[in-house]
Amino acid sequence: MLQLLENDEQREALRYFIEKLPQLKDAMESVEEKIAVVQHVMNDKQSLEALFTEFEEKVAPFRLTAEHIEALATLIQLLPTLVQWLQKAEEFISFVTNVINDRESMAYVIQGTKDIVPIEKGLDILKETNERFQRERDSSSVSLLRMYRLLKHPLIQDGFKYIETLLDVANKHK
Repeated sequence: MLQLLENDEQREALRYFIEKLPQLKDAMESVEEKIAVVQHVMNDKQSLEALFTEFEEKVAPFRLTAEHIEALATLIQLLPTLVQWLQKAEEFISFVTNVINDRESMAYVIQGTKDIVPIEKGLDILKETNERFQRERDSSSVSLLRMYRLLKHPLIQDGFKYIETLLDVANKHK
């Protein structure tokens, strides 16, 4: 033992250990106290039963079934995808809000829509049609000959052809 103390490293380690001994003692006492509390609680069945009863009472209203847990697991798996979609939706909403709040952008959108869909031209045609229908309204019945002439009109023919094509395509996709 004396040979070990002749080594400087051994003496320094022993000195350090002796200096830290009070802190080590405090730590050990603290651990012993905590272990005693845990042992006491584990031995106290009443406390454990009360703890579990309280837990069951708090969880009871939720009535989680295996189906709930599976749905929750699926939701957790889908969260990365949902977050991506929500971020894109948030960006889109932000963009739309900025466009709506910017007068210049709204004017551009409205003009672009007018260029694509000739709303004013369509409204003019409907207005003229209503005025002419009111002026030229006749009480005579529509004859078969008149209906036949109407069916020969190019717009009606195109409309029927379009509807026929639509029905063929719809039937094909059944």
